[in-house]
Amino acid sequence: MALSVALLIAGQSFAQNEIGGTINYHYKNNKPIPSVTITLYDSDGDPVASALSGLDGSYLFTEVSEGNYTLQASTTIMAGGVNMADANKIKHHLNGIKPLEGIEWEAADVNSDGDVNWDDYDAIVAWHMQGINFNEENPWIFDIVNDIDVTNNDLKARTNVPTMGGSSSGDVNGTFVPTTRNLAETIAKYTEKPITDNFSVEIFATDITEASAMGLIINYPANMVNISDITSQLGEVMTFIKNGQIRIGWINESAYATPVNSDLPILTIIGETTINYDGSDIKFKVDPTSHFCDASSNELETRYSLPLLTSSENYLGKNYPNPFVGSTTIDYSVPADVKINISLYNQMGQMVRVLADKYENTGIHSLTISSEGLEPGIYFYTLRTNGSIFINETKRMVITR
Repeated sequence: MALSVALLIAGQSFAQNEIGGTINYHYKNNKPIPSVTITLYDSDGDPVASALSGLDGSYLFTEVSEGNYTLQASTTIMAGGVNMADANKIKHHLNGIKPLEGIEWEAADVNSDGDVNWDDYDAIVAWHMQGINFNEENPWIFDIVNDIDVTNNDLKARTNVPTMGGSSSGDVNGTFVPTTRNLAETIAKYTEKPITDNFSVEIFATDITEASAMGLIINYPANMVNISDITSQLGEVMTFIKNGQIRIGWINESAYATPVNSDLPILTIIGETTINYDGSDIKFKVDPTSHFCDASSNELETRYSLPLLTSSENYLGKNYPNPFVGSTTIDYSVPADVKINISLYNQMGQMVRVLADKYENTGIHSLTISSEGLEPGIYFYTLRTNGSIFINETKRMVITR
């Protein structure tokens, strides 16, 4: 009986061996990585158990037999944090300004060729500028912990593993927060500015005095706006425009930050309205992923100030009746003697009829038009002027059967 109790106690002792630890983003205690699968391998390289890290990044293996083990990690959660600040950090490494080490070096090797070179730099720039994914199959990197010795004894034993590090591939400076999924809205102040056919949007960065890299993403209504030029007080910038999004990239040529004059726009966008412009406000929105960084590639908190393009006056009236069949009347006014053009467009933005094209005296005027020759449907009519007074307003009308 005594032998049976002794064996039971020994069995319980051996069954209580544990391996535990924590996995953090770039080893930072305030950035635990949840939902990471930690796999335990024996000395033959065979997997023997797996555990999932909790919200605090901790994991635990219980009932571990005596032996020598290796830990490897993987996850399917979203990676992130890659931007021009990381490219800036790689550039400093390649230029010998500040060499990368440890997990920063591993994160910089985005093409996984065992070296950090200009290909890695180009890959991160291409990611920001064009959204070209550089490591779709393996967006995460994790430490591998070897030589974990577990020895059975008469008491409960736990082997504490040194903190494991993990990183999104490409997030060299470790800015990503694994537990954050939704980015906060960018802090931006808008001031109304009258819209013109040809306009400029001046974007100010109000909280920074210098910058070493910049990555801006600006969203705008591409159907109503054409972009013709983009300039910056920082000098020549990289630009990529597609699908209503302007991507701008810039990295300082030197190891030092470039001064930023807060009285001058950090970026000026030159554009013009298209034939599809419907008279509504035009807003250029700064994406939450936009960023600046200092000479050490630390991101800078930044607020933005830019105009909201709006038609502040109302010179073009709504046609009446509306909807209509047969004929309708449009009232309009001009504040000075000026040449006007009132044209009618279909839903495809194609001009179907010039309703008026003449010099008009100051005052209120009316125009009656006929639906003859026009298919039933939705149309837009636009009042434009040439001269010292600029008017560009659009209203909607409906022709019925």
